[in-house]
Amino acid sequence: MSSLKFVVSSLDIIAANAGRNKQLAELVQQALAAIEKNDHQLPDPEIVFAPLQLATKSGTIPLATTALDCIGKLISYSAFSTHSGRASGQDDAEQAQQAPLIERAIDTICDCFQGETTPVEIQLQIVKSLLAAVLNDKIVVHGAGLLKAVRQVYNVFLLSRSTANQQVAQGTLTQMVGTVFERVKTRLHMKEARANLGKLKRSQSSLTVDRQEDQASSLGISGDNEENEVATPLEEPSNRAKLTLKDLEHRKSFDDSNLGDGPTMVTQIKPAKKPTRSVSEQSIADSSHEETPESLDAEDEVYIRDAYLVFRSFCNLSTKVLPPDQLYDLRGQPMRSKLISLHLIHTLLNNSITVFTSPLCTITNTKNNEPTNFLQAVKYYLCLSITRNGASSVDRVFDVCCEIFWLMLKYMRASFKKEIEVFLNEIYLALLARRNAPLSQKLTFVGVLKRFCEDPRALVETYLNYDCDRNVDNIFQTIIEDLSKFATFPITVSVAQEQQYEDSHSKYSSSSEWQVKSVLPPPLSVAHITMHHDNDNEIPKEYLMKRVALDSLVETLRSLVNWSQPGRPDSNTANGDPDRRQSSDELRYSIDPSAADSSSRLETPILPSTPVIDDDPDQLEKEKARKTAKTNAIKAFNFKPKNGIKVLLREGFIPSDKPEDIAHFLRTEDRLDKAQIGEYLGEGDQKNIDIMHAFVDTMDFTKRRFVDALREFLQSFRLPGEAQKIDRFMLKFANRYITGNPNAFANADTAYVLAYSVILLNTDLHSSKIAKHMTKADFIKNNRGINENADLPDEYLLGIYDDIANDEIVLKSEREAAAAAGTLPTQATGLAAGLGQAFSNVGRDLQREAYVQQSEEISLRSEQLFRDLYRSQRKNAEKAGAKFIPASSFKHVGPMFDVAWMSFFSALSSQTQKTHNLEVNKLCLEGMKLATKIACLFDLATPREAFISALKNTANLNNPEEMQAKNVEALKVILELGQTEGNLLKQSWKDVLLCISQLDRLQLISGGVDESAVPDVSKARFVPPSRTETTSSRKSTASSRRHRPRSHTGPLGVSMEIALESRSDEVIKSVDRIFTNTANLSGDAIVHFARALTEVSWDEIKVSGSNDSPRTYSLQKIVEISYYNMTRVRFEWTHIWDVLGEHFNRVGCHVNTAIVFFALDSLRQLSMRFMEIEELPGFKFQKDFLKPFEHVMSNSSNVTVKDMILRCLIQMIQARGENIRSGWRTMFGVFTVAARDPHESIVNLAYENVTHVYKTRFGVVISQGAFTDLIVCLTEFSKNMKFQKKSLQAMETLKSIIPKMLKTPECPLSQKSNPASSPTETTAKSPGTSVEEGFWFPVLFAFHDVLMTGEDLEVRSNALNYFFEALLRYGGDFPSDFWDILWRQQLYPIFMVLRSRPEMSNVLNHEELSVWLSTTMIQALRNMITLFTHYFDALEYMLDRFLELLALCICQENDTIARIGSNCLQQLILQNVTKFTAEHWAKIVGAFCELFERTTAYQLFTATAINSTASLSPPPNGLELGGPLSPPADANPMDEGSLKINGSDNNGYIPESESYIPHANGTDSDSLRTPTATTSSSTAVPPSPLTPQLEEFKPSNSLQQQPIIVTAARRRFFNRIISRCVLQLLMIETVNELFSNDAVYAQIPSSELLRLMALLKKSFLFAKRFNADKELRMRLWREGFMKQPPNLLKQESGSAATYVSILFRMFGDMAPERQGSKAAVESALVPLCQDIIRGYIALEEESQHRNIVAWRPVVVDVLEGYAAFPREGFANHIKSFYPLVVELLGKELGGDLRTALLLVLRRVGEVGLGVEGMASSANGRGSVYDRDRRGSTLSVASFGPRASPSMDNLSDDPSSRVMGRA
Repeated sequence: MSSLKFVVSSLDIIAANAGRNKQLAELVQQALAAIEKNDHQLPDPEIVFAPLQLATKSGTIPLATTALDCIGKLISYSAFSTHSGRASGQDDAEQAQQAPLIERAIDTICDCFQGETTPVEIQLQIVKSLLAAVLNDKIVVHGAGLLKAVRQVYNVFLLSRSTANQQVAQGTLTQMVGTVFERVKTRLHMKEARANLGKLKRSQSSLTVDRQEDQASSLGISGDNEENEVATPLEEPSNRAKLTLKDLEHRKSFDDSNLGDGPTMVTQIKPAKKPTRSVSEQSIADSSHEETPESLDAEDEVYIRDAYLVFRSFCNLSTKVLPPDQLYDLRGQPMRSKLISLHLIHTLLNNSITVFTSPLCTITNTKNNEPTNFLQAVKYYLCLSITRNGASSVDRVFDVCCEIFWLMLKYMRASFKKEIEVFLNEIYLALLARRNAPLSQKLTFVGVLKRFCEDPRALVETYLNYDCDRNVDNIFQTIIEDLSKFATFPITVSVAQEQQYEDSHSKYSSSSEWQVKSVLPPPLSVAHITMHHDNDNEIPKEYLMKRVALDSLVETLRSLVNWSQPGRPDSNTANGDPDRRQSSDELRYSIDPSAADSSSRLETPILPSTPVIDDDPDQLEKEKARKTAKTNAIKAFNFKPKNGIKVLLREGFIPSDKPEDIAHFLRTEDRLDKAQIGEYLGEGDQKNIDIMHAFVDTMDFTKRRFVDALREFLQSFRLPGEAQKIDRFMLKFANRYITGNPNAFANADTAYVLAYSVILLNTDLHSSKIAKHMTKADFIKNNRGINENADLPDEYLLGIYDDIANDEIVLKSEREAAAAAGTLPTQATGLAAGLGQAFSNVGRDLQREAYVQQSEEISLRSEQLFRDLYRSQRKNAEKAGAKFIPASSFKHVGPMFDVAWMSFFSALSSQTQKTHNLEVNKLCLEGMKLATKIACLFDLATPREAFISALKNTANLNNPEEMQAKNVEALKVILELGQTEGNLLKQSWKDVLLCISQLDRLQLISGGVDESAVPDVSKARFVPPSRTETTSSRKSTASSRRHRPRSHTGPLGVSMEIALESRSDEVIKSVDRIFTNTANLSGDAIVHFARALTEVSWDEIKVSGSNDSPRTYSLQKIVEISYYNMTRVRFEWTHIWDVLGEHFNRVGCHVNTAIVFFALDSLRQLSMRFMEIEELPGFKFQKDFLKPFEHVMSNSSNVTVKDMILRCLIQMIQARGENIRSGWRTMFGVFTVAARDPHESIVNLAYENVTHVYKTRFGVVISQGAFTDLIVCLTEFSKNMKFQKKSLQAMETLKSIIPKMLKTPECPLSQKSNPASSPTETTAKSPGTSVEEGFWFPVLFAFHDVLMTGEDLEVRSNALNYFFEALLRYGGDFPSDFWDILWRQQLYPIFMVLRSRPEMSNVLNHEELSVWLSTTMIQALRNMITLFTHYFDALEYMLDRFLELLALCICQENDTIARIGSNCLQQLILQNVTKFTAEHWAKIVGAFCELFERTTAYQLFTATAINSTASLSPPPNGLELGGPLSPPADANPMDEGSLKINGSDNNGYIPESESYIPHANGTDSDSLRTPTATTSSSTAVPPSPLTPQLEEFKPSNSLQQQPIIVTAARRRFFNRIISRCVLQLLMIETVNELFSNDAVYAQIPSSELLRLMALLKKSFLFAKRFNADKELRMRLWREGFMKQPPNLLKQESGSAATYVSILFRMFGDMAPERQGSKAAVESALVPLCQDIIRGYIALEEESQHRNIVAWRPVVVDVLEGYAAFPREGFANHIKSFYPLVVELLGKELGGDLRTALLLVLRRVGEVGLGVEGMASSANGRGSVYDRDRRGSTLSVASFGPRASPSMDNLSDDPSSRVMGRA
């Protein structure tokens, strides 16, 4: 020390003033001498200190002040840093017993203060010297010395009467404690630097360490911190009681019982040295060369312990409970003490938050020597301080506690998770809910909430840790709901007050740096500590709170938007919006406490790259959903308990329906309504009683006083009002109480009666409705003898009485609700009581007293909660704690907004509607904008639509006259949202676009347009559905509207300001930007936009459609946005056009032609633009966007509209013809619709253009796949019967297409016809379709279509001719697959009408049938045969199909069609007879087999069995051939032997079963069978040959049956049977005619010929058997089958004649193939011939003349054939034939029969008698037998002439031609 002048001068002053104090003078002289001796260097400090110490005790002001000043300076110069033991001659032991000099110096300074009587100068010098001691950086005072210094300055502040000294002491105190914490911060920075350096060294020295381990070690510090922070707030047990503030008082997790601040404190600074009793240390620089990490950590511990002790001291000072008289005395010492303590706590937390939150800041727990986090160590004291003061009724105390709580909430919420929950629920949120709470306090806390709302991370973490926790109340939701409630509170303020608020608010709103400022306590000296000055005394506090709450809500939304920023897609604006840059105010994020001093406080938080594992949005949402479900279930219980229990059981919140489980839930769930619990448990059902018993059994009354037990019992539910229910409760209570206390009363009855009595007493004493209350005597009297006839002691009963009188039994929840509602406890009634009360209340603030009482209750309850909380933490220390979930994901914002959006909406929308303050409006609109952004981002449809709709309503564009500035602001917000949220608005686009449409209307009206001419679009929903009106009616409506008197029209109704604002550049640009930005919208968003725009457009049209000039604003915008989006990919355009195209369809069909023309013109412009863009092959967008033209063409009846459509297309073809690709298809579709039009001008215009396109662009049409559409179009022209000329022209064009198609290079068929072309170009059609299908099929189908559906006969005939001409000319190139397709889809369908019986019956009723037959059917069938013959080689495999078709014709009931079919069948066989192979003949004969089978009338034998006609119905397909016509493998029913008439030599007997039973393989064996017959035949066993089946149909009795009435249905049935008979004759005739042809006979194989013979034989036998059954024929006749008894004479004789004719020919055939079957022919022929002659002889000439006429030609053929037998064969059969010939002589002989007889007899003479030359005259005739007799059989058999195919004969009774008379 270079100079000690101040010491010398001080000692001189002391010596001068020492006076009589000799000791002092001596010590001064010693000190001066020592200084002199030491060459003016400081000698032993003890020598200097001794006189100074003595001087301070002198009591004189000059001495004391001089000494104190000198001591302070010496301390500052570190003069007391060395020990003085050697200099004073003391040994080490003595020195060890003496306190360090610095400590004695501090003690000396402190001892100078003698309370408030201490002189002012000395007080000031004490403060200065102590400050110097504490601030000295070289000798840092620790422990007891530090605390003593702080405490003494605190005492000076508190006790000094000098205002100046109070202020200096307060400043000094603040500086001291601030220095203590600043030193800790410095040490922490150094410690962090050491840790980083150590990690760096380790990483350099060990290169082999795994990289992941290295990373883990680098995170070790923060990891430990997390562990500590997470593990310290330990989880409560699951069945814990709800925490209250009182529980927190004893949640002390850090044991500091041995960490005192006693007079001395041993601190080991350097472990290498011998420990010394020292509370000081040298500066770090002096000893740095000996430092080790352990020693440095120990030094850190000392600093941290100082901070801990100082902080604990002020916490303890702040927790002192003050009596009411001191509570409101702010100048009093107790109150100032509390305030300075709280302010210093706040200052330390705010300025040194790093100390509290740093993981490096730890202090050793004295209990287990484990390092404990500093925050964890001070938590108990800090919580206790807030607990005792947070609910204070003194505003100053409340305010500073709010600030402390805010710092806890902001920086320390991870460690204070449980505590914050308690503080909020018990103190602050409860404060907001209490009606009588001071508004100033509410305002203060709402201000804190505003700061909370500005912190996004705090908001999100609050939601995650509380709202998503099942065991905790929803804090975030509650805060938002409370703010919403305050924001909507109705309060009346003047405009001046509003303006005053705006002025004052603007001053403070600019300071956004509140969270990074250091704070100092306010002046707390007696002179300065006064009541709050109400700067806003003129503005009602309610209004202030309302505005702050509104600000808070908007800030919350802004915070949520900012937090969700990482999830927002890139803005859809091209250049971005400069106004959307976030201000620093918008970026207030929570500060990471470990980096509190860094510069990152205002930076946007960067979400961790690896999300925290606890922050799982999906899992947390499940938790939240579960919590919400439980809340809803509890609400259900509180509304109706039974339903609530069902829900709770169903959702699993109650494990089972056991009474114990339900009771446990009712007992432990706090949110259940106690009254509802009482009602539910009191029900008389056994289940409810069981639950009630289980509920009471959960309570333990052991060793409890009766009244206390009763109180606990009645706290768990509210006693119901019914006596029976109360009785059940009291019985169970008494039982439970006696169970726990068996010696309390004689029995349970005593407890039961006493409980009842106490409840009555409680009601009596505390009910205001009872005038005369029960006295003590009455109560004792009521309870006489209840203890088993003995009395309870009077003292006991009086004690109960007093207990109840002083403390009413009332539910705590009800008491708290009453307190919150602000209702004071009921006072005593009566006059005297009233007077006394009035006198006692004079000068009292009853509301304040009530609130003070409530505050005390809150504090007590809070302490109890903290006590329970800390106790449970200690118990469960080994269990995992309740983790705090740090927020990292933006996804939480959506669920947060979802739970709270209704609160935001109600506050913002209501204020927007009610207030006229523009600033408030702007604030609310800002909030609604932010809310909409969140709803859009997270796709929350309901809130999005609600907010957008509210904005739309706020804009009030429906009422232009009433619009104000706030409405314009709302409009601007909507337009801004349209720009920024375009990709996310979805269905809400309609509201935005509706506003834009209304804005356009506003601009028109303000510009002078008549308001009636611009209807309100929003009224579109009230417009009735449009009717198709005539032009005149529409005009009259419009004119009537025009002349209606108007009001408020023109620009006069709209204010000039609004008119100018609506036309401002800002608004116009915003609207334009919305439409231009559509080009940047996503694919989905543009579809939503387009849909909304079309809906608005339709609304415009609906409301203005009847005007002459309707509104088309949005329709114009559709065209605009189409232009803007022209560059979009086709995939997106397809979806857009789905919407726009549908709109054009609707608009194009409107009745107002002005709208239609505008739409069509818009569509034309768009189409022209689209066609500028080249379309690649395979795409069909052109086709789609031209579709509206087709739709309008189809649905419009207006000729001018159709004409315009055609002209639009013509213009497109002319202008963009080269670019049209897939559009050709739609264009032809339009022309196709035009082709059907009834107006000639439209048809002509369309046809001209189609032919023009055909002639000029045929190749393009083919290449674009529109060939088919062209064909369809021309087909429609051909079918337009109104203009035959055009139809014929179109047919000619269709015909000309074929050669042109074959020559066009684009057509693949042209390459087939031109083999020289390259084979690589033949890929025109898709792989699934052949070339023929693509080109030939449409052309041919066009002819087919006209042929089938055309109505003009000439056109139809042309179509038929062209159809078959094309097939005959070009069919040679068709592959078989294509022939199959043609057959299936074009050829066969021509005749499909024959398959459908209903169609035929319909046709039968029209004259067109004969025309159709003559013009179409006959020609088509003949053309089919020609086609088959022409392309036999290609079509031979289809022979069976042709045969099936012909069979279909033959089997028709219409005689003409059947004859045409049979004729064509003959032509088919005759024209191709030489080409047929054996297989073909098998198919042909198989067809005959089927035909014979189908036409055999088997139903003749069953028709009489039908007695009921009710079930008769015609078969669906008439006589249709359903089965295959080609024979199966085993289809040869008879071999050669089967040609015999019977199987034996007995020629007389014919087995009946063989003659008529249907063929086994026939598929149509019963197509005429009735349902009755079907059933019997299908179930009956086939009869044996010995049992004739006819017997089954005889009547069951012998009585004569009544004649059956022939109904129409039965007549149809009979007619169908007759038709079969007619068709069988036709088949016989066909066979006969065929075999009259030599070529047929020569080509057919013998095997097939024999099959045909079998058919004839079967037909003959069938007819013969029927003719022989006279009884059956008579029965049929009686039942009305025919007008005479039926027979099959013609069938019998005709089949026999044909059969015999062919057999004779085969017998005489010398061909080798025929010779092989000659024996069989002979054996079949001879008996048959004999049988025929024998039958003829048996006929009676008188009665059977008709039979004779029928059989005579057959007999002649037989005789002539026998006469022509070879000699040997003739001779063999003379014995058989001769007797028969002789018998014939007895009959009447005609010329032909006589001639035949002569031939036989001459031959007999020659062969049998040997008379030569007798047969020579007949040789010539016999030699030409084959030629002459070939056709005689059937011609002579008199089938009779067939009816011509005329309509007159179609309904004739065919029986006259088939059935002869008997």
